[in-house]
Amino acid sequence: MNLTSSSLFHIHTYRCGHAAFVPDEAYVREAIRLGADSIWFSDHAPFPGDPFGNRMSMSELDEYLETILSLKSRYAGRIEVHVGLEAEYFPSFDRSGYYRDLKNETRIEFLLLGQHMAEHTPGHYTFDWDNERLDRDEYKALGEAVIKGIESGYYTCVAHPDRIFRRRKEWDTGMAEMSKRIIAAARAKDIPLELNMHSADRTYQFWPGFWELLSPESRTVIGLDAHAPEELERRFCLGRQYRR
Repeated sequence: MNLTSSSLFHIHTYRCGHAAFVPDEAYVREAIRLGADSIWFSDHAPFPGDPFGNRMSMSELDEYLETILSLKSRYAGRIEVHVGLEAEYFPSFDRSGYYRDLKNETRIEFLLLGQHMAEHTPGHYTFDWDNERLDRDEYKALGEAVIKGIESGYYTCVAHPDRIFRRRKEWDTGMAEMSKRIIAAARAKDIPLELNMHSADRTYQFWPGFWELLSPESRTVIGLDAHAPEELERRFCLGRQYRR
């Protein structure tokens, strides 16, 4: 995954159900207008049986891949178009071979680890917890899932790693220890951690305490996490201040 300072990384499409209902080409055209050299689509991955919301369905996956690949061909020479998926790591789907199938799918260029919930026991997820438990324990479950996802070897990059602390209000030693473990795991696998500009726009989702723990060897990327073409310019500009 070769990103430059002119790359627009982490772009969603209308298929996830919480993005602007516009053609994928609208993002490509806006990227060209901004002078980008590449655009990287990574919409939320579906899972067999469609057990989760806020993502495309399994029946949409082929169409998503073929549409982005068509744009790659159509705009060759003007901008590089790349296609991947953002996917949580769930042990049950690992055992079923689903991630292996995604890695073996030649049309998918990369998998982005975006842990929005965790599987705490087989077939059961943290979104079932009550608010008190989520406030107390969600970041621990998400953090453990991120580490296992990194160690699985399926993923090319970790999306918004500090967003696991979204229910916390003050930085503490437990958060610092979990951050150190995630950073160490990413370093061991030599994969980058994403400074997410969608998180940077929100309260309690972007934590400087996390990023202050990086070592000089840690790799990072800037991700826009864009859900509408009009978000590209502002988040691209915002990301400049975070480049290492």
